[in-house]
Amino acid sequence: MKTIFPGYYKKNEIEIKQIWDSGLILFDANVLLNLYRYSNTTRETIIDLIGKFSDKIYLPHQAALEYNRNRYEVIAEQEKAYKEFLNKISQIQQDLQSTNKHPFLSTSIDQRLNELFQNVSKEVEENIKRYCDFLKEDPIYDKLAELFENKITSESSNEELEDIYKEGERRYVAKIPPGFEDGKTKEGNRKFGDLVLWKQIIKLGKDFQKDIILITDERKIDWWWKIKDGRNMGPRQELVEEIYREANVKFHMYSSERFLSYGQTYLKEQIDKKALDEIQAMKSADLEILNELESIYRSRRNFKDINPMYERIEEIDSIIDNKNTLDLYSKNLNKKESLEEFIASYHDYLDSLVREKNAIKERIDLSNKYQYLNVNRHLNNEIERKGDDLISILRNDL
Repeated sequence: MKTIFPGYYKKNEIEIKQIWDSGLILFDANVLLNLYRYSNTTRETIIDLIGKFSDKIYLPHQAALEYNRNRYEVIAEQEKAYKEFLNKISQIQQDLQSTNKHPFLSTSIDQRLNELFQNVSKEVEENIKRYCDFLKEDPIYDKLAELFENKITSESSNEELEDIYKEGERRYVAKIPPGFEDGKTKEGNRKFGDLVLWKQIIKLGKDFQKDIILITDERKIDWWWKIKDGRNMGPRQELVEEIYREANVKFHMYSSERFLSYGQTYLKEQIDKKALDEIQAMKSADLEILNELESIYRSRRNFKDINPMYERIEEIDSIIDNKNTLDLYSKNLNKKESLEEFIASYHDYLDSLVREKNAIKERIDLSNKYQYLNVNRHLNNEIERKGDDLISILRNDL
């Protein structure tokens, strides 16, 4: 049964340890790019762990390509997120200048709050400078280049790529993993990136005749086997069966946090719970936003074109400000009403326009939420600590 349906068999601890003992550990580009989104301590913990498996690690050429292709964009994204957060901190500080306006704060509280904001702002400014410096000298890139020196697989030839693209067209129509989800969002041959990665993984397993562990922060269903209640059972059955059929090797997958927890357990080290919590918090926040975005997508509202939403806001403002709105509204009524009923219905109409306007603004704001999430990823521990200081200050004054 296990050999006939290997994809539907959930490996036990002994079998997983055997893969770790003798297999290869591969990394997806998203794992490396997420290193720029973690705090220094969490990033160093993960890089250090990767280094401890130096005799087992490899980087598929497609993953290396996508890391290099997107690295500067991620750095710029983090820099922008910090700048936006710094502006928000400044605005909050201005709002809390309350020694001479209601609600009043004591001079001592106001002074200590200002010191706290100054410390936070200083730390954020230091991080902004650090990300600006990454565009010139990137220590993360340098460390990864050192770790994966002579560990990047060979590039797929043009002929191989053409074959993969043709196969991808057929696979995506039939929903054969991986990568068919990218067919909905990516254009041209870029949509076959995951399939190119997968073919390179299979080739690596075949060439070395070693089992494969893939570390990826991909969450889409074209990689993971998820049952109806939401639990993750491991890699998709089709992936396990395909690599076993093509290369005669076993296949397993981990997310970054599972790699951290199992990797440190395997090495008989104490699990770095602080780093683990940070990674999990980042992904939970991401998932919350993704759920909101998916809800909007399902209701046929698309962020690809924001302008019509802004235009609708302007249209609503124009309707409300138009002096003839009352006349137009009265002409469009199909039934006679008493004066009181008419006034009530007219106010309901105006209220509905305001509600629509606010709803559109919320949808537009969602597109910026990722930037604020990125700040939380980096400053989570620091802000928490400073938040505790603030609570202590308030309690002492009370």
